[in-house]
Amino acid sequence: MFVRRLVPVLWCILGASSALAQGSTGKLVFDVKAFTSEIDLKPKMEQQLKSGGLDWGIVGRQLVVTLVNKRFIGVDIPNLTRFGDRKELDLPPGDYTLTCVGLIPEGGLSVEKVLDKGAYVNQDVLHFTIVAGKTTVLEADPVIKKHNTFFLKFFIPEIQVKVVADGAPAGDAVINTRGDASVPWPQYDGPLKFRAK
Repeated sequence: MFVRRLVPVLWCILGASSALAQGSTGKLVFDVKAFTSEIDLKPKMEQQLKSGGLDWGIVGRQLVVTLVNKRFIGVDIPNLTRFGDRKELDLPPGDYTLTCVGLIPEGGLSVEKVLDKGAYVNQDVLHFTIVAGKTTVLEADPVIKKHNTFFLKFFIPEIQVKVVADGAPAGDAVINTRGDASVPWPQYDGPLKFRAK
């Protein structure tokens, strides 16, 4: 008799704790749009670019997108989302930022020279919030622009990311533009830089 009474009580407790656990996270959707170009590309080049994607990972309260090969990054970057695809993650609620490790190849006879000349870090270019039980979408739109000679020369698209929080726009930025706020690779001394042990 005691066991029969205990089972429904345990069922209610476990069900309630499960519901609480489900409500303690929010959802992040990283939605990478299909690659597009404002200029005509050779079919082989266009196909190669369209089959690419974005490497990214969550590092603490930071979403890191890298255009530099992951083996030169000092933190775990487990996700590759292809152009035209999306990935969903459950994350703890709170404020997050987006950082991009960019690259504009400028020559060099070694990987180190290429990184020193062309790699840079755009720190905290976007802010977004994960709310328990709600969905925040980051829409990444990769486009080769006519007006941007740097990107045209090296066929690296501008990546504009738009934050959509609970269905409403909440900020946007081109995350891989190299500008005054970009930290050149040789000067960057943070955790994103891989250091051989």
